[in-house]
Amino acid sequence: MQRRYIAASLWVLWFLLLMLGVVGLYDRIVNGHLPAGYGSYVPWGLWIAIYFHGVGIAGGAFGIAALGYLLRIRGFRHPAALRVAVVLAFAAIAPAFLAVWLDLGHMERATRVFSSPMFTSMMAFNSWMYAAFLILAAVCWWISYSPNSTWLKPLLCLGMLVTVMIPSQSGAFFGVVDAKAYWHSALLPIMFLMSALTAGGAMLLLIRGIIGCGSPAGVGDNDPAVFTAALSTLRRVVFTGLVAYFVLEFAEFSVALWNPQTHAPAIDLVLWGPYWWVFWIIHLGLGGVLPAALLLVRNRNAWLLASMLIAVTFISTRLNVLVPGQAVSEIRGLQEAFTHPRLNYTYHATTMEYLVGLFLLAVGMSIYFVGRKVSKLCAARAARKVSV
Repeated sequence: MQRRYIAASLWVLWFLLLMLGVVGLYDRIVNGHLPAGYGSYVPWGLWIAIYFHGVGIAGGAFGIAALGYLLRIRGFRHPAALRVAVVLAFAAIAPAFLAVWLDLGHMERATRVFSSPMFTSMMAFNSWMYAAFLILAAVCWWISYSPNSTWLKPLLCLGMLVTVMIPSQSGAFFGVVDAKAYWHSALLPIMFLMSALTAGGAMLLLIRGIIGCGSPAGVGDNDPAVFTAALSTLRRVVFTGLVAYFVLEFAEFSVALWNPQTHAPAIDLVLWGPYWWVFWIIHLGLGGVLPAALLLVRNRNAWLLASMLIAVTFISTRLNVLVPGQAVSEIRGLQEAFTHPRLNYTYHATTMEYLVGLFLLAVGMSIYFVGRKVSKLCAARAARKVSV
């Protein structure tokens, strides 16, 4: 009965997200970028944050599940547990690609990063690594139906290496820009990696908790003890990642603010500017303190609530890097030299951007639902072959 109630609630949520999202998508297609809040000085906004967040979830979830399978950790030994993470990775990374595609001014040129790449560009390098990750994940998913294959473990090791590189490269994408003092930091790739592991682990914890034990499309084991062990392991991973990320963030901010003679306008914007609520309420409160407290409680429902909060609110880790880094002028007086609504260093996401974000979430839910059904059918087919 409880599982049916959860399924019905998810269907209702998906329908609402899709209906609202279609309105935003129509506005984007008809009116282009005019309804968006970004401009010439701040060209990247909410959709790019969704892009990096989705990619991080995909890499983090796959890396955790692959490591659990390789180390034979209880609750991750069954190939079906690995397939859950692969499907989740595709469901997270596909809307991320769609987000960055919708953000492009010339959407038809998106394929040029593959047809005529320049590998000295971090953006091209990232794109090819994402493609390699998707291919590796798909191959691992297919081979997992033959767990005796000698190729599965080597490919999982290679996939784990790629998943470590993906979020690290996302951080390096900003870190190599020495014109932006706020972005030019050696800690940024490590922070992106830790954020990916935390958000990916939280999303995996949420999915595994919703699927529950005894589901043939879930982890492939009816033992409640195995189910509890899996959730407990993910809980520890998420809590450790959460603490580690905030320690790194404190180190980043404290070094910049320690010298009283140093002026860090981007960090001032994060802490005290018009974006203060993103850091203090969404990131620190709903994404840090509250989930940490819930994860310390010995209650599964509290863990699932914490994981949901982290999976949603950790997009603020991308926004707190992305927007303030663009909101500071490299040349003093540039904003006053030219006047135009698009020549503004203040960015606020518009209703259209939020609605498109809801559409992307609905797309992710659709991909996971279809992927789970396909995994279930393939598992049943493999079981019939074994019985024959």
